[in-house]
Amino acid sequence: MRRYINLALVLILCLSLLSITALAAGESASLTGPGSVRAGDTVTVTLNVSGNGIYGASGALSYNSSQLSLVSAQTVIGGAWMVEFNGNNFVAYDNNLSSPIQGTAAVFSLTFKVGDVEPGASIAVSCNNLVVSDGAADTQLGTVSYYAVAETPKSSDNSLSSLTVGNASITPAFDPNVTAYSASVPFSTQQLNVSVVPAAKATVSVNSPTLTPGGITKVTITVTAENGQTKVYTISTYRDQDPNYVESSNNNLSSIRVDGFLLSPEFDTKVTEYVVWLPYETESVSVTATSADYKASIRVEGGEDLVAGADNEIKVICTAEDGTEKVYTVIAKRAAAHGSAETTEPETTVPETEPETEPTVPAPTEPQVPSDGGNDGGSPWWILLIIAIVCLACGAAIGILVSKKHPAGK
Repeated sequence: MRRYINLALVLILCLSLLSITALAAGESASLTGPGSVRAGDTVTVTLNVSGNGIYGASGALSYNSSQLSLVSAQTVIGGAWMVEFNGNNFVAYDNNLSSPIQGTAAVFSLTFKVGDVEPGASIAVSCNNLVVSDGAADTQLGTVSYYAVAETPKSSDNSLSSLTVGNASITPAFDPNVTAYSASVPFSTQQLNVSVVPAAKATVSVNSPTLTPGGITKVTITVTAENGQTKVYTISTYRDQDPNYVESSNNNLSSIRVDGFLLSPEFDTKVTEYVVWLPYETESVSVTATSADYKASIRVEGGEDLVAGADNEIKVICTAEDGTEKVYTVIAKRAAAHGSAETTEPETTVPETEPETEPTVPAPTEPQVPSDGGNDGGSPWWILLIIAIVCLACGAAIGILVSKKHPAGK
């Protein structure tokens, strides 16, 4: 009986060891990065951890600092996970114990700048002594590494080795280091026939649009080196005007604008004189205009250093394609300064007095007798008459009252 019990205990122990081994075998990690590396490249290496119920990981970084320079480290895993570095040592953990790794997760990434390495050199980044934890037990995963072999750097040559134009001559003669050229063609030539050969490992694209009669058209050749750097060659091409072409004489404007102010009257292409009223604080104005014909040109004269209290003339000149001009005039009336002579009443001039002379005694005159209705300096006669009548009336009234109180004989 005891033999069976011991056998059962050994079986249980073996099964437990097998379970632990199976759990450990299910936890792993890796460092991944680009398959090709060249001098001057920027590469990103990512630590990935696999397992079930993992709440933390720790280890130490290792790389050749003569080949690689660490630019940055970024946390990739989401949730409440945090990654902390102390020198080359790192620790990553689920801060809330709420988002354990279930399966495979990228934990953090490292960005390196590749130095001046020779083609064929081995590039390596490692995480040593890597440990993962489920919160109850730690599992040693040892060292995980990323390896790459440095390749030959991509070519930066973005030059042309040959440039020819089949239906025109370019100036100056082609030189791979010269990027600007010019050409002239007759009206009958509508497009340049450009042939180019780029440097080795470079690609090229040619943009040769239809040439504009009587104008300059830019034909461009873009060369892209193997490493992505570009260079643009340009052929500025003048095409003769159509011999039957008649130049436009349209020198009208379709609008005039004074920035921030209104024209008076409202703009009309047939009206050539306008006024704009400005406060004293405005010393200059910006005047813009649009021509009715896109082939016409416009120039503005004036608008700066406006004189206060004066009419300032601004000319907007529209020149037609055939050279004829039309002048529109804007009078900018800038107000005078506050309190200046232009805004106050003119001063009153006191007339000069005659020089003093000896007083002249007037000659005696005959006394004047006032005429009827006249006034000798006293009250008018009709006022005196009214006063007398009022007095008589008052006296009569008083006499009547007295006689009623004291009748005769009583």
